[in-house]
Amino acid sequence: TTSSCGPTSVAGRCALDKNSNTFVMTFAVGMCVLLAVILAGAFADLSPTITANQAFDRNINVMIATGLYDPDGGEVRSREELEQMYAQFIQAKVLEVKRGKQTETVRKAGVEKQVEVERVTDMVDAGFPLSELGAMRLQESRKRDKAARREFTTFYTRVDDDGNPVAYCIPVEGLGLWGMIYGFLALESDLNTVKGITFFQHKETPGLGGEIDKTWWRSQWPGKTIRGADGDLVSITVKKGKVDDSVPREKEH
Repeated sequence: TTSSCGPTSVAGRCALDKNSNTFVMTFAVGMCVLLAVILAGAFADLSPTITANQAFDRNINVMIATGLYDPDGGEVRSREELEQMYAQFIQAKVLEVKRGKQTETVRKAGVEKQVEVERVTDMVDAGFPLSELGAMRLQESRKRDKAARREFTTFYTRVDDDGNPVAYCIPVEGLGLWGMIYGFLALESDLNTVKGITFFQHKETPGLGGEIDKTWWRSQWPGKTIRGADGDLVSITVKKGKVDDSVPREKEH
C-alpha cells in the first residue's frame, strides 16, 4: 500500500527501513551515546581503585629507587607486604618550591657573557600532607595571577629500623621524543651519590627510547655523583656512546 510514509508500510504503520541513511545515523549516534554512558559510569565506579593503584605504583617506584625493594633481583612481595614496607620505611612530605632569578656565566660562540636565568632557590615544608597534594595543586591552578601560584613537589626519605635517613628520593620529569617522561631519582644520605633511578611512565618507542625502564639502563646510574669537587651542583649528563673512565668528569657524572 502507499501512504505518507512512502511505499513501504505495514497495516497502516510505517515500516522501519534499516537501509536508510536516517536509520544508520540514528543507530550509530544511539550506540555512541549508550557506550559513552556505560564507560563514564564504569570510570566513576572504578576511579577510587584507579587512583589507589596509581599511588601504589608510585610508592613501589620510590622503594625501588631507594633500594628498599628489588624486583629485578627476583624479590617477590605481596601488595600487603609492600604497603607495610612503605609505611614503615618511607616518609613522604610535600615541599613548596621557591624560584628566583640568578646571574650565571654562559659561553656561546667562544664569548662569555652574564645572563639572568630562573632557578630553584629553596624548598620549604608546604604544611599539608601528601594526601592533599592533588587538591592543593588544583586550587593553585585556578588562580588567575600565575605569579601568585604556589609550586609543590614531593620529597621522600627512606629510613632504617631506628628512623635514621638512608636515602632521599625526588620525582623527576622531562620531555622525551613522544611525550613526557616521569620517574624518581634517589640519592644516598650524603645527598650527592645516586642510589637509584626509575622511569615509570613514558611514551617512548619499545626497543629504543623505551629501554630507559630496563635494568641494564637503570643500573648505570647508582654511584654517580651530582656535585663537583667544589661542592657545586653539576647534575648528571647522559653521553652518547661509552663513558671514558680516564676523564674524571665523565666517570663521576
